[in-house]
Amino acid sequence: MPTFSQQKESKTVKSKENIFTNTIKKQGDKQISVAKHPEFAFQLPEMAGNLKFGVIVGDHSKWFSDTKQVRSEFKNNILTYRISDPILGKGSLTFNVISLSNTDGILIEVSGDRLPENTQLLWAFGGAYGKLLNENDQPTLKPEFCKYNVFSVEWTAFTVYYGESMRLRVIQGVMPISSEIRLSDAHQQESPLAFFNSGKKTDAPALAATVPLENGGKDYFCIYKQNAQADYNYYMLPELFEKEISSNK
Repeated sequence: MPTFSQQKESKTVKSKENIFTNTIKKQGDKQISVAKHPEFAFQLPEMAGNLKFGVIVGDHSKWFSDTKQVRSEFKNNILTYRISDPILGKGSLTFNVISLSNTDGILIEVSGDRLPENTQLLWAFGGAYGKLLNENDQPTLKPEFCKYNVFSVEWTAFTVYYGESMRLRVIQGVMPISSEIRLSDAHQQESPLAFFNSGKKTDAPALAATVPLENGGKDYFCIYKQNAQADYNYYMLPELFEKEISSNK
């Protein structure tokens, strides 16, 4: 059974550092790592991509690596982030993250409380380098990791093709049906809005998308390797999330 690294108590962190400090799932030479904020690196064992998030409120935006406070807690094999920041006013966001039992992947549930009007979540995925990283390389969404990635988007699900042509690999994503997905330029990640509006003419393509958030609502995000036991669509994700939670109790 895949397990999270042990993180025994809640802690408050300043999320300026983009360092992957824990592992959500590790099997053999494969691992899915997590940062101190909601950012996830898939090394399977080759670099298979990076998923990260930011928030947009009106004309302002911020990556969660730059937010004022992130509280993280590990309990019952669920990793929870609680985020607060002046951009959210008196509101907060909660990320519940669990690894998938039937494949290499994770499932994330996001909810908000007391959010300002017109709050949007931005998710970004890319950087499927297709090679093993050395110990000094952070598995982030670097432009040099994005070259030669090919994206196939169908509604709000996508497949990323990466690696050498004779050893082509794939990884899948299933995102909220309200996602507005764009091909974006990984050279322009100064802010979520800059990335989202960067345009697709680039040698470092990555996906960026906005998701409108509603107070009390729940949105689900899944990145995984497809197999005979793991082939998902968005409407399956809430039930899958509850099933994975139950199996880990």
